[in-house]
Amino acid sequence: MPTKCAINQFDYNLIKVFDATISTGNATRASHQLSVTPAAVSLALQRLQAIYKEELFT
Repeated sequence: MPTKCAINQFDYNLIKVFDATISTGNATRASHQLSVTPAAVSLALQRLQAIYKEELFT
């Protein structure tokens, strides 16, 4: 779990990307929904996974 200091600097757009990926079923469709590249979605998910040190998808 992130520390209090990390929460103050947390990028809440990562949650939006995570939600879009879950809702659409994959990163490519999430990227179309969010109007970003699939690479941007992938990087955002990697950042979120690094913060929580947990596998987001199995």
